[in-house]
Amino acid sequence: MSENRYIDKFQSKTDSELEYILENKKDYNPQAVEASIYILKERNGKTAVLESVENEIKVEQEKKKLARENAVAESKKKSNITDDLTAPQLHSKKVIMIFSGLFATIFGTVLLMYNMKQTNNKVGRIQVLIFGILYTILTIIIVNFFDLSPNLTICINIAGGAILSEYFWNKFIGKDFKYRRRSWIKPAIISVIITIPFVLALLYTE
Repeated sequence: MSENRYIDKFQSKTDSELEYILENKKDYNPQAVEASIYILKERNGKTAVLESVENEIKVEQEKKKLARENAVAESKKKSNITDDLTAPQLHSKKVIMIFSGLFATIFGTVLLMYNMKQTNNKVGRIQVLIFGILYTILTIIIVNFFDLSPNLTICINIAGGAILSEYFWNKFIGKDFKYRRRSWIKPAIISVIITIPFVLALLYTE
């Protein structure tokens, strides 16, 4: 309570002024209300009125806490992420999309193939690999033929990532499949290492 800046500020207020704050507590900062209660207690001791106000505040805080907990619980229900240690660790759809956009669709393909391996989807792995190779070749042809800008190339890669995560994932893993989130750091480092030589080659050939 000593950290409440309103305590010193409200010391000059009369009991009536402090009681007014309590009567209209919804219009005031919670710390201002707490300071008013604290000062009135110091002056007059604990009264029935103060006890009633404290109980009201406590009930309101419990309601807010319960609402937050319910919101978190509802969010977990909608999310595919789980803390269940028996669930496999997979790269999320978001990570697959980001890797596809930043690097190339084939990178997102590799991540989804890893997920397929973890969920024993052999047929899915083969189909994803074929799609990733064909889509990447098609992207290279389109980009070179039409001389597309980097921004348009990224859009094409993101579209490939969307197909991977929204079609192949939903088809072979399942839209509501529960999994633990796998770290993206190691794949990111590997992807950067692989990409650097190609970027340098492009720079030196211009």
